[in-house]
Amino acid sequence: MTKKLLLNEWEELGGENAAKGTLKKLADKYGVPGGTVRRWKSEYLKKNKAANVRNKKRTNSERSNERDIQVKKDILNGIPKEEVMRKNEISNATYYRKEKNIRQLRLEKTEEQLDDILLKVYSDLGDVLKNVEISKRNLVIRMAKEISKDETLDAKRLQIIDKAYVTIKKMGNDLMRTGKMLTAYELLEVDKQLAEEALQQEKLEIEKSKIKKDDEKEIEKENEMIELLKNITKKVEKNE
Repeated sequence: MTKKLLLNEWEELGGENAAKGTLKKLADKYGVPGGTVRRWKSEYLKKNKAANVRNKKRTNSERSNERDIQVKKDILNGIPKEEVMRKNEISNATYYRKEKNIRQLRLEKTEEQLDDILLKVYSDLGDVLKNVEISKRNLVIRMAKEISKDETLDAKRLQIIDKAYVTIKKMGNDLMRTGKMLTAYELLEVDKQLAEEALQQEKLEIEKSKIKKDDEKEIEKENEMIELLKNITKKVEKNE
């Protein structure tokens, strides 16, 4: 209790800026040895300094978080890039990093929502797509039967079947994309791309192998030349 009272009074008298001899007067007033008072003062100042550093760090962190939130709000609100950078005092690189983070967050949120919708609405997506394919198959059969008839073709009926096929095919493709699957055409495109990449990789490996062989031949020639020079040098030295 004495320690607290003494230090409070010391602070009221100016603390570190108090008049010379203040600590001695307080030590005499409270009946505490001078060395003890000086130790109390040292501990008190050290504790306050650490607290100030913590508060400063907390303040800087809070300020940084507030600015981060503000930058993201500005970007989401469609404020021009230059204005966002000037207003929040950020660099071009920081702006694009924040923008990328927002896009990533939006993408993740969209993915979560889509997964939830798929789970609730299209839990039987496999069966639905199976029925779509059956319907397409039946339409193809009907079209083939119409064409194979001996009598004159009913162009209007063929158009109706064709339109139904195109519509149900489009629905099936839309459902596949909703289910994050590739359509037959997209699958072919991916296979083609993978094949091209594999071919390019193979060409690259062949080229690397060719360069390696050429390098090995060059090294072999250099070694032969070195050996030849050594032999010539030996002969010259021997003749001398």
